[in-house]
Amino acid sequence: MASDEETLRVLNLEINRSENEGDGNYLAGVLAPELAFMRADGKTVDDAGRFLQKAAPKPALGQLAIESIEILGNRAIVQCVVTQAGKRFHNIRLFVRLDGNWKLLGWANEEIPTS
Repeated sequence: MASDEETLRVLNLEINRSENEGDGNYLAGVLAPELAFMRADGKTVDDAGRFLQKAAPKPALGQLAIESIEILGNRAIVQCVVTQAGKRFHNIRLFVRLDGNWKLLGWANEEIPTS
C-alpha cells in the first residue's frame, strides 16, 4: 500500500497530465464536492463547474515540479510549480481525505514573476 505522500505525489502528477490533456472526467473524479480555484490572474475564482468547463487540451504541455507535501491528519497541502509556455506558476493545493480518498478542495495559482 502506498504512503499518503506517494499517493498525493501521483495524484498531483495525474492532475497535471489531465490538465494538459483536457481530461475533465478525471479531474471531476478528484475534486471534493466543492472547489475554490484561484486562477493565476489573482482575480478569478472558479467553482468546480466553471473549473471543469474550462478544461481543454493545452497547446504547450505544462511540466510539474512538486516542492513539498505536508500531511496534517486528513488534510494535506501540496506546493508545486507548473512551467508552461515559458511561464512559471506556483500552486498551493489543499486536499482532504473523504471516504478514504484524497480530494482536491482548494487550489490557488499564482504566476512567478521573471527577474
